[in-house]
Amino acid sequence: MGDGIIAKFIYFWIFLIGGLFMARILGIADTASNMAVLSISMAFIYVGWNLLRAKGKKKAAQREAEKQAAMKNSRQKPNHNHKKKKR
Repeated sequence: MGDGIIAKFIYFWIFLIGGLFMARILGIADTASNMAVLSISMAFIYVGWNLLRAKGKKKAAQREAEKQAAMKNSRQKPNHNHKKKKR
């Protein structure tokens, strides 16, 4: 899935048209008013879903940065398992 503005615009319309098509097939959106309510509801669902996805990605990136910082600041344990070289 693309992160660009054009990709988001295209995916929004695919979601909206697909949802309206399914509602039409299932008989949910028979009238114009039902179609309008469904369109607005689906738009809110799509925007809300994408906001939650963006928040999750931001939180995951923050956790990854904290993990990298912790690994960078941690001291490596010395390795005392060296065997003596045989001559």
